[in-house]
Parts: sequence; C-alpha cells; structure tokens
Amino acid sequence: MSENRGLLDHISPALMGYLLSFLPQHDPLAESVPGGLLTSELVERLLGDSFCGYALAHFSGEERGWLAFYRGRLLEAWRQTTYGHLCGTVAYRALQREFGQGTLSLYRLQPDDLPPVVALTQGLLRITAVAASSVVVADLVDSLVQEQFTGALVWEDGLVGRAWFFARGKRLFGGELPTEFREGHLHLVQAPSKAPPDLLEQARQEDREQRAIRLSVVWNAAQEVLKEYMGRGAPSALERLRSIHTTDDPASLEKALRRWMSESLEPNAATLFDRLLRPTL
Repeated sequence: MSENRGLLDHISPALMGYLLSFLPQHDPLAESVPGGLLTSELVERLLGDSFCGYALAHFSGEERGWLAFYRGRLLEAWRQTTYGHLCGTVAYRALQREFGQGTLSLYRLQPDDLPPVVALTQGLLRITAVAASSVVVADLVDSLVQEQFTGALVWEDGLVGRAWFFARGKRLFGGELPTEFREGHLHLVQAPSKAPPDLLEQARQEDREQRAIRLSVVWNAAQEVLKEYMGRGAPSALERLRSIHTTDDPASLEKALRRWMSESLEPNAATLFDRLLRPTL
C-alpha cells in the first residue's frame, strides 16, 4: 500500500463507507448480487479482463467493503468493521473470506476516473478538517482548476458528507459544489503521484514469504528431532529427507514428516516434532 493513507486517519470508517456508496453507479456489471454467486476467483477474473472500476460489498450492520481495479491491477481494498477499518492486503484477504456473507455490486469507471477515487484512501492530504464556512468555494475551485488538480474534495458533517472528484482540474461524475458551506469541515486529498502497487501481487508475495518462513520452522523442528533420536546420523538423515520431500506446502510437509517419524523412529518422535512446532501444546 502507498505510504500515504488519504483520509483513513482523519474521518470515521462509517463516513468513508458513506462516501464510497455515492460513487458513480451508471455503468453496472452487477448490482446487489449475493456475494456467494460471484466469489469463485472473482478478483482474478476481473483482473484478467483488465477491468476498470470498483466492487462495493454490503455486509450486515451497514458495514461496507471496497475494491478498486485499474487495467488488470488491484489498486485498493478497504473493509469497514464494527470498530474501525482494514485496508491493503489485510482488507483484501478479509473480503475474499467474507464476500459470501454479503451482497456485491460491480461498476465500471473510465481509467482516468480511478486516481481521484483512490485518493480517498491512498492520497496525499493537502487540507484537513478546515472549517468549511471559512472557505471561499469559488476561489478554491479556481485554484484547483489552475493547478490541474487530481484528487478529491470532501465535505464532512458528522457521519454524513459528500465528495467531489477532479481529474486534471476537471470535475468528474457531475454534481455541482454549493456556492458556500455553512457548517462542517473540508478535506482536500491529492491522488497518488504514481500508480499504487498491485495488491494482488503484494498478497501473493506475502504468501510466498510466509510459506518460506513456515517451511523453515518445520525443517528446523525436524532437525532437532533427528538430533535427539539419531545423534551423529542426523545431518545425513535430514539431507535425505529434504531430497525426498520437496513440497513447498508447509501443511503437507508437516504431515509427511510426522508420518515418517512415527513409522521410522517412534511415536514419541512425532510428539516432540509437534511440540517444537507448537510450543503451547
């Protein structure tokens, strides 16, 4: 995820969910479909189709989730929770697990529409919590047009609000700004200067790293068991086992080594193996 967090640290998750629910919905692929009907490799299929747009999930208690896609890349994932929110790969994993528990809508956007929208969660905060009544709206808009601003202007009043999006100084998705604000606060957040990393690839890399760590733990535990039961023969036995068991799946490796220890050493060896893998047992 980008080092910038947009508005995530400055507005409530409920308000973020509220803002996302008012994104443009004029070009739907699916609307309010039970998530269980679309979950099978949904993200991979959308990326394979170079989908540009977003997915909005609704869960119980008005909680929402959001995924943003850009030409075969997953730019953002966000999940509102009871006490806060998740974002990035953590939110992506949560949504993958939970899609079947809610409804899902998919909407297309034009490629240039994505950076201003993603600014909500990954942009550079330029203005935060300024009293809206102190801002001359016409002057602010003129300055955004002149600098060809790309990002979002957000008005917040408690748990409700409104967002206006700009791409190179031009306002997107329609909707006029009021001539003045009498209450609430304004935030201005600029779109990321470069494309955010692909969250799906990040998640895959994290999976590879976690798998490598777990495999190392399993082999270290096996080494300790062999030392205990085979003494000087442990190194050569470990080398033979490594040449036989080449799987990169930690669970499969654990099962195979546990069976070998029970059959070739003794049941207590497998018990020690489990104890080393799970010290709290």
